[in-house]
Amino acid sequence: MLTEFLERLILFNTGLAVAAGLFGLVRYRRLAPSWRWLALLAGFDALMEVVYGLLSALKVHNLFLNPFVSVGEIVLLTLLYRQVLQSAVFNRVVPWLLGLFGLYALLQTPLKLDVVHLAVSLEIVANLIQLVLAGLYFQKLLNELRVEHLPRDPFFWFSVALAAYGLGNILISLFSNYLFAHCTEQLQKIVFWGVRNVFNIQLYLAYILVLWARPVPTNAGDTELA
Repeated sequence: MLTEFLERLILFNTGLAVAAGLFGLVRYRRLAPSWRWLALLAGFDALMEVVYGLLSALKVHNLFLNPFVSVGEIVLLTLLYRQVLQSAVFNRVVPWLLGLFGLYALLQTPLKLDVVHLAVSLEIVANLIQLVLAGLYFQKLLNELRVEHLPRDPFFWFSVALAAYGLGNILISLFSNYLFAHCTEQLQKIVFWGVRNVFNIQLYLAYILVLWARPVPTNAGDTELA
């Protein structure tokens, strides 16, 4: 019963990711230039979810993909937030941030594809970067006060979803070793198949929200709705 529910949840998560990716593809030309990075991110995540699903169906472990997925997501997220933040200081930091993270991911990549390796530290670093990016946007909102109706700012909700995703996955990563060593297989499935996919689902819903919204180009990062 539980396994069937979790499998349906995973399938729904993949379907939602694919829907967000296709929606970004359809809307790409009509999006503000800064938001096209989000469309690319949605497409990237959709492709990776499909690949993960195919490997799982073929009974092939997919952990070797995690470093590549982490790098791809962080690169696209950082480029997205660089456009939205419009910060000269952040622009100078970006090359160093991406270079160091890419190097660290390379060091965490298993040399053999058949080696099962869970790069917990890499996931934690990636999630910390996501939290920092969301926090910088919240700081921008507080400093500039240019968005008059915050609930109508889709990028605010996207940043909230990203922060929830990053924080939730950090907690899962930190307790993963304990779960594997001391908890039942059923609880492990609930956390890694269930809770983690819930965080994915709310993030993919945020993708769709932002890609569906019609932004008015402003100095605040093209984030306020018409």
